Amino acid sequence: MTTLLLTIVCVAGGAYAACLWFVARHVARRRALALGTLPVWLLVLGAAAAGGTAVLYPSSVALPAGAALVGAIVCGLVDARTGFIFDALSAIMAAVSCITAGLNFHAPDGFLAAAIVGAALGSLYLLTGRRGIGLGDVKLGAAVALGYGLQPAIVAIGSAFVLGALYAVTMIGCGRARRTDALRFGPFIAGGAAVGLTVGAWGPLW
Repeated sequence: MTTLLLTIVCVAGGAYAACLWFVARHVARRRALALGTLPVWLLVLGAAAAGGTAVLYPSSVALPAGAALVGAIVCGLVDARTGFIFDALSAIMAAVSCITAGLNFHAPDGFLAAAIVGAALGSLYLLTGRRGIGLGDVKLGAAVALGYGLQPAIVAIGSAFVLGALYAVTMIGCGRARRTDALRFGPFIAGGAAVGLTVGAWGPLW
């Protein structure tokens, strides 16, 4: 990849993160939630996520995967600050991932991954009486899977649960949380998404 093209991808990633943030801020205002101003580091992280994905993956996968990773990062931060993953963000992520995947003939694997991940998380949502994870987490997980494809998506969601469990055990062990406390899962989906792409870059896992 040429330096110019990589620069364009990085700028696009930062701009995409900013657009998602402003959408989230608009929705938050309508719900009387305080989201705050756009963090500069989020622009840098969005640019790095898009650029890193472009370097690690071939063009047929890099665009939808990069869009999904940047979206997951924004959603994770929004969830951490407000306790919600807005439907508008998941819908935009899904649309961008779908369009970019279709342009690169990557869509079938993405649709399969979204169906499997969405069904699995949706089942967990229902089986736990809507207390294990939120419906926003289900939608975000499916949107990430749509951009990733099956194998990276499975690694990403699995890693999210591992990261969430480690955090919960640590907080409970330190006496800073109780077992009954709610856990905002969006940041862990973002972390798992980063792990999924990193591991997926090593090649097929099975």
